[in-house]
Amino acid sequence: MLFPFRTDVPQRATPWMNYLLILANLLISLWGWKFPTLAAQYELSAREPHLLNFLSYGFLHQAGAAVPWLSVHLLGNLVALWLFGNSVNERLGHVGYLAFYLAGAVFAGVGCVVFPSGLSPRVIGASGAVMAVVGAYLVLFPKSQVSLAFFLVFTGGVVEVPAIYLISFFVTLDVAMSLAGSSGVAHMAHAWGGLLGVGVVMSLLSAKLLPSDPFDCLSLLRRWNRRREYQRLVRRGFDPFAKHAAPRVQTAREREAERRARREEWRRTEKVRTLRAQVNEAIAHHNLPHAAIVFMELKTVDPDQVLSRQAQLDVANQLASQQFHTQAADAYEQFLRHYPHFGQIEHVELMLGLIYAKYLGKADRARELLTRAVRRLHGESEIRMAREQLEKLGV
Repeated sequence: MLFPFRTDVPQRATPWMNYLLILANLLISLWGWKFPTLAAQYELSAREPHLLNFLSYGFLHQAGAAVPWLSVHLLGNLVALWLFGNSVNERLGHVGYLAFYLAGAVFAGVGCVVFPSGLSPRVIGASGAVMAVVGAYLVLFPKSQVSLAFFLVFTGGVVEVPAIYLISFFVTLDVAMSLAGSSGVAHMAHAWGGLLGVGVVMSLLSAKLLPSDPFDCLSLLRRWNRRREYQRLVRRGFDPFAKHAAPRVQTAREREAERRARREEWRRTEKVRTLRAQVNEAIAHHNLPHAAIVFMELKTVDPDQVLSRQAQLDVANQLASQQFHTQAADAYEQFLRHYPHFGQIEHVELMLGLIYAKYLGKADRARELLTRAVRRLHGESEIRMAREQLEKLGV
């Protein structure tokens, strides 16, 4: 029997909202099994839908035939929510994740009502909302791996499967069951939930309302499109590096040079991917000194690399504590550029201003940062530190 138990996406914050949603599904389902007549009022009917039921149906589940705790319906949804929801919760934030999850339930419910073909008179279960979460995970972490523990009669072990393969397998299975006319399963809810998850997160990434990552689906598609356009130009005889590109036949030496350049770019991309994974792994194991060293190596390969918000801040703080002042200042500057709406941005400005003033001799930039920080700081010691440094700078 296969049982997924974790992914390789580092967890840097506790996903409290996902835990609460798992608990809510469990407790409300138990209540529904205890009082089935009362719970029936909160199921979604494709024939007579009520407004409240578009939310309430998503927290009720079909009880097991003999023992409610053995409900495959509930267990499958909770396992999927635990496996994929924690990482999505961290990326969207608690409030955003809750709104996204509830929207997935409502959207899937609307799909069941608008396209009720093949459905039983009642619809219950969190599958639509969970599929929205799975769709969001697939967009945000398409290169991640899922660890599966398999237990046989005589042997047992763990195998890692790419998340995109595992999710694609279950989606294909769901479609096959739908085409086969499987009864008692709201396949339309699964489809609508998954479409919402993919569509919403891709839209947020495209509009830059959600910080992008070099290995999310949108970034991978953009790189694929750039490679495709480049290869098309080369096949047509264009020189992309010429001031006025004109079609011509390339020499063998030029083609070989371009092949070497592509191979070098591929190696650089793989190196960046490996180093980013090492940084995230070190942070996940609370080994910040090693994370800082690997981050500096990453910057030598690609100076424009930026980590996720908390990881970037953790590494910048570690570099400052190890007195790598130039590297710390660069990491803090990148943080200010990419995460300007951070809730405690004044503390970052204070740290960067002190580094510039004390160690790097950039008085103008230090004055700008410390003046901006002192207006929003609340701690007396921090305010005093900033003002003392401003006085030394002649402000």
